[in-house]
Amino acid sequence: MLVVATGFQTTEQPIAEHIRGREGTSLSDMWAEHGMASYKGTTTRGFPNLFQIVGANTGPGHSSMVFMIESRVAYIVDTLKTMSAQGIAAVEPQQAARDEWNADLHRRMQRTVWSTGGCSSWYLDAHGKNTTLWPRATFTFRRLLARFDADSYDLEPARAGITEGANA
Repeated sequence: MLVVATGFQTTEQPIAEHIRGREGTSLSDMWAEHGMASYKGTTTRGFPNLFQIVGANTGPGHSSMVFMIESRVAYIVDTLKTMSAQGIAAVEPQQAARDEWNADLHRRMQRTVWSTGGCSSWYLDAHGKNTTLWPRATFTFRRLLARFDADSYDLEPARAGITEGANA
């Protein structure tokens, strides 16, 4: 018998070992303790201006990933436009916003076929949590990411004298 494997990992992102946050902690170390968790599958507390196109709990097990990616790209573009227009240097989701988003998400996930019945699958992490799939309709995801919600973020204003495109 010949087994060919790709090393496909859904609950761990190998690139996360190389991404360091404000405190110097890697994304993989942060997620190792409790599993992948982001705000709107796009931004992560402790990692200012880190935007993920394919983030935690954004995989549709029932629809188009392209649709989900387009929703995040539109959200990121709106975020960047807001940052530029309002002179914001950095955005980082507030802990409360991230916690509320993930609590609702995992409450909804409990009712799905991916999390019930006692089956294990590649969707479940070492803690038994599904941190990969989106438990709702894709159009709901698009609606929830329709506009950058600045009130859910800590915003760092740009310093005076810093101009766009200036070399540091």
